[in-house]
Amino acid sequence: MQDQSQQQLDASYPAPPDYFSLFTDANIARVARSNSDDAAALLADPDLRFLIPPPPPTSGSYSIFGRTWQVNDRLPSLSEQNIPQLYPTGPIDRIAELKKLNHSVVFEFLDLVDILIKDPSQYAARTDRIRNIFVNVHHLINEYRDHQAKESLKLMLRRQIDNKRLAAEATRAKCASLKQSIDRLKQDALDSQAALDPAVAGNALLSESGDSVKPSPAVSLQSRINNSGIEEITAMFSSLS
Repeated sequence: MQDQSQQQLDASYPAPPDYFSLFTDANIARVARSNSDDAAALLADPDLRFLIPPPPPTSGSYSIFGRTWQVNDRLPSLSEQNIPQLYPTGPIDRIAELKKLNHSVVFEFLDLVDILIKDPSQYAARTDRIRNIFVNVHHLINEYRDHQAKESLKLMLRRQIDNKRLAAEATRAKCASLKQSIDRLKQDALDSQAALDPAVAGNALLSESGDSVKPSPAVSLQSRINNSGIEEITAMFSSLS
């Protein structure tokens, strides 16, 4: 039974645990009606103890889907993994040690080829050595993960700052272009109004002289439309400024 449960946990899509059938509406209602003082009684009840979530682990390890994970996420040492460490402990030049391990794996591979030719039965020891070298290389590279995460975060923040600066510059340029367009439209409106003023003054002189010259209805209507439109445009641009 234990082997079957372990196989289910190791599966890519494990089956739900056996106690999922205890999560009935009645049991959930019983747990909801209870208070913190009834925790011991609930844990003693075989039908309800699985409905109380366990406290989060604070130390040690835990198992999920057949794999063991450390509560404190850190890189385990090679000795904790029962793997021989092929480089010295303490402060080291990791680049130099990686180059040494790279040369070692090439030498061990050539040795493995020679053994396979002369005595293939001795290949297991050579493959174990190559495996240990690769594990040591991988462990040294993993020690750079913290540094890689910090540098990746810096690069991402720099890119965000650069993008925001470009967006701000584009916004400023667009605002300047719009301001120039508005100023040009305001000047055009003022020029149009100034061009119409002499005609209005001429009509006023004719009225003072007593002449009964009367503009045609079409011209009078067009003049009023132009004047009202120019006044509206001028008032709009004045409010914008």
